[in-house]
Amino acid sequence: MNSTEGVADLHIHTVASDGTCSVAERGRQARERGLDTIAITDHDTVSVDIEDRRSIDDGIEYIAGVEVRADVQDTKVELLGYFIDPENKQLAGVLEEVRQHRRDRNEKIINRLNEITSLDRPYKTIREEANGILGRPHIANILIQENIVDSISEAFDEYLANEETAFVPMKRVPAPDVIAAIQGAGGVVSLAHPGRIRSDDIDSIVSELAEAELDGIEVQYPYDEAPTEGYADVSVEDAAALGEQYGLLQTGGSDCHGPDSGKFRIGDVRVSEKQLTALREHADQRRPL
Repeated sequence: MNSTEGVADLHIHTVASDGTCSVAERGRQARERGLDTIAITDHDTVSVDIEDRRSIDDGIEYIAGVEVRADVQDTKVELLGYFIDPENKQLAGVLEEVRQHRRDRNEKIINRLNEITSLDRPYKTIREEANGILGRPHIANILIQENIVDSISEAFDEYLANEETAFVPMKRVPAPDVIAAIQGAGGVVSLAHPGRIRSDDIDSIVSELAEAELDGIEVQYPYDEAPTEGYADVSVEDAAALGEQYGLLQTGGSDCHGPDSGKFRIGDVRVSEKQLTALREHADQRRPL
């Protein structure tokens, strides 16, 4: 689906995680691109600017969402939640657990980099200076600032990528627990970008998630702009077929992170009014516990 089709972009990040724009700025960009609806899906957190499951401001519908890292078959997946209650305590507890796993990992990575490189900055200082959620891309930028590497790609190739000298695996919350928490908050759960999962058996993963009551699958996604090495060979058509096979709703979005992020593509990928209506109707049947 190109940028002239569809009405909604259901995968957008803000400064609450690793995006470069506020929720209000996202709204302005959405209006400029002719979108009717956007979902704010920050990593493992809900923006403080999102107060309701669904709201409308100056003609733009905002869907309260989240993107949560989870584990299935010892594989990292990410689950998108839509129409969530931002104040739900069960979901808040799971998100805090996920964030703590990330903090523990980042501290180990930075301690390791202090041991094996010329980096001499404690984790606490780096954490306090970071905007949003601290992650490996942020750490890579610090290595560039300290003249330890020349680029983000070099930082990953030398230190941060899987199996490299400063790599630390991250503990993950089981996917069924994440699904239950999002649904307990009145949300609808969709598997994010199946073509960006490191597995050669996506069918088995989707099957297991469907048994755990997954609601949807992200079909429209800019796979042509995403790295392919090591990732599952799943196209938009393949994702749609998986959705049909397992009776899942179809979601989609640009995974936009904002200007100066390398992923400023709000509205480049959209879902149709029909797909959005199906998602809304499913959410209307589910209310926070």
